[in-house]
Amino acid sequence: MTLTTIQYGSIASSETLNSNFDYLDNRISTSNETINTSISTLLSNIATINSRITEVSESLSSLITNLSATVEEYKTKTKLLVKKSSAVPNWTSIRSISFTVGTDFTATSNGYVLILPTASSTGNLTINSNTVCVKDDISSKTLIVIPVKSGDVLSTTITCESASFLPSAEMNVENF
Repeated sequence: MTLTTIQYGSIASSETLNSNFDYLDNRISTSNETINTSISTLLSNIATINSRITEVSESLSSLITNLSATVEEYKTKTKLLVKKSSAVPNWTSIRSISFTVGTDFTATSNGYVLILPTASSTGNLTINSNTVCVKDDISSKTLIVIPVKSGDVLSTTITCESASFLPSAEMNVENF
């Protein structure tokens, strides 16, 4: 059914008017149902999107927590690596050591053992059971520098005028 056109100035019957009103009422009801269905669909989509956002947010929070823990772990490992492998001398902490034939020296930290042998002495240096000839010339008196790490055990067959231990500086990275 469609609207019946009523000419200007004419007298319309109640049946024509009622048919027009019924038609408009049906169109309004149909449009209202269509709009309500669209609104319901939109609300459902919004609820689905909110649910997905919550899931993603929870997933991201979990990933961020794991990432933060991993970063802290690597930060700790990096600090330990720098600490264990630093080779920058700490000249303010150099100290004299007793290092003579028959007396072992154990390094208490990473650093350097500095030996000034007597000119007339020749011999070997043993580090952790590994022996190396370090002086075979009785006419020279040259400073010998031996890099060591914490726990290394040194012994010598060289007569030393003096011996010192020069520890490595502890490396820190500010705010790390």
